[in-house]
Amino acid sequence: MKKRILAVLLGICTLLGGCSSAGTISTYTISMAEMPKNFDPQVADEDNELLVLTNIYDGLFEYQGGQIVPNVCKDYTISADGLTYTFYLNEDSSFYLNKKEQIPVTAADFAFGLERVLNPKTHSPYYDSFSHIESIKAVDDLTLEIKLSRSDNEFLAKLCMPAAFPCNKDFFEKTNGAYGLRVNDILSNGPFTINYLADDGSYATLVRVDENEKGIDRIRISLSDGKTSDKELYENDKISGFFADSGDKAVPSGNVYSYENSTFNMVFNPETPILQNADVRRAFAYYSYAMENSGANLEAVTQQYSVFTGSMTIGHSAVNEIISPARPSYMDKDARNMLQQGLAELGQMSTGSLTVLIPSDVSYSVIAENINQLWQKNLGAFLTLEFLPMAQLEKRVAEGSFDIAFANFTPAENNILNIIGPFAKYNSEIGECAEKISAYAGTDNAAQYVEKAQNIILEQALMVPMCTDSARYIYKDYFTGVDINPFGNIVNLKNAMVK
Repeated sequence: MKKRILAVLLGICTLLGGCSSAGTISTYTISMAEMPKNFDPQVADEDNELLVLTNIYDGLFEYQGGQIVPNVCKDYTISADGLTYTFYLNEDSSFYLNKKEQIPVTAADFAFGLERVLNPKTHSPYYDSFSHIESIKAVDDLTLEIKLSRSDNEFLAKLCMPAAFPCNKDFFEKTNGAYGLRVNDILSNGPFTINYLADDGSYATLVRVDENEKGIDRIRISLSDGKTSDKELYENDKISGFFADSGDKAVPSGNVYSYENSTFNMVFNPETPILQNADVRRAFAYYSYAMENSGANLEAVTQQYSVFTGSMTIGHSAVNEIISPARPSYMDKDARNMLQQGLAELGQMSTGSLTVLIPSDVSYSVIAENINQLWQKNLGAFLTLEFLPMAQLEKRVAEGSFDIAFANFTPAENNILNIIGPFAKYNSEIGECAEKISAYAGTDNAAQYVEKAQNIILEQALMVPMCTDSARYIYKDYFTGVDINPFGNIVNLKNAMVK
C-alpha cells in the first residue's frame, strides 16, 4: 500500500488534545498511569500495550462498534464441520518499514505470528486460546488456511486479539530477541506507527502513515502524574478523552461512547462447607437476584438478569439478544424456609462463620451492605464484612479464597466459556454444556447450550446477577469516529477524524 508520509511529524497544537482547524496537525492525547514497554503482539497483554497495538496493527478482523468486522481479511470460508478456515487477504496491506520502504503483508506473516503463539519458547499468554490449531498454511501470498482440532464458534473473535496480528519472519529474526522492545524493532501494518518513545518514559507518539487525509495525524500518550485525575486533565484540555467512573453522574461535555462491559454479581464458593448446599446459597441469593428483593431503588439501577455482559456475542449476535435466562424457581419460595431446609440437610443449626467480600472502591458497596442487613433481619445470619479494593477482591475470588463476594465482573475477552467453564466442576450438566459449546461452530447450535448452562448457574445460585452500568468514554466533541473495544477498554483511533 502506498503510504502518505507526513510533511511535519511533530507540531504544536493549540490544545494538547487536538486541533480542529483545517490543514494543521491533529493530535489525540491519552493519559496512562504506566507507559507501555512491550509492543510484541504475540506477547504483550497489558491494557496500555494493547491500546497501542490496536492502533499500529491491522489483523484479519477487529472490533468496531462492539461487532467483529473484517480488516485485512476481505473474505473467508468455514468448512461444514467447522474445522477448516480459509481467509482471503486484501492486497493493499503493508508493513511500514521506513519513510521510503513498505513491505507487503502476506498470508505467511499471519501464519508466522500464530506459529510464534504456539511455540513454547515464546511464552505467549495467548497460547491456550489458540492451542486447538492443528495446522497453519499460507496457500499463497493472499490465502491463509487454518485447521482446528475442534470447532470453535469464538474463533473469529480470537482472531481480533493481538496474538493474531501479522509478524514478518525476516524482520523478527533480524531483531535478535529485541522484537517489539524498541522503536527500530517494531514493524507494524496499521494506519499508525510508533514514531518516538521518550527515554524517561514520560510520553510516546504514534504518527499516521496511511492515506486517510481526514484521519487524525498523531496520537500522543502521556504519563499521568498519579495525582491529577483523568477527568481533571480532560477538563483542562490536557487529554482528549477519558473513561468516566460508573458512579460519576456529572461528567464534562463531549461525545459519549456508551457500552455495556460489566455486571455486578454475587458469587458463592461451593467449596465452603456450609455453601455446598444449594438451598443455603438460594436463601442468600433471594435478596440479590436482579435486585428484586434487595431493598434497592429499582428505578435508580439497571437490573441484570444474565450472567453475560451486553457486549458478549456468539458469532455475530449479542448473547443477551438471542437467549433469555429463566427466572430461578427459588424467587417464588420463602428464603428462611430454604435456609432452614438446607441447614437441616447439612446437620447444622446455623450458617456459622462466613465472610463477605465487598468492594471498597465502587458505588455498589452500599447495596452490598444493605443486603447484608436483610440477611441479618430476615435470615438471622450474621456475616463478617471485609472491604477490599476491587483488584484485590477479584484476585481472592480467582484464587478461591472467599466465601461470598460481591464482584464487578468485566470480561477481558469475548469468550463464553470463560464464564461458564469455572462452574463445570460443581455441576456435571454445566460441564456437558461447555463441551457442546466448544463442539459447535454454528451460533444456533451453540446458543441452546449457552442458555442451558446459564439457567443451571442461576437455579443453583452459583453466581447471581444483580445490576449493571453502561461504561462511558467521553471525548472532545471536535473529534468523531472514536471506537472502543469493550474487552479491555481499548481506544481505537484508526477511523477517528477531527472536525
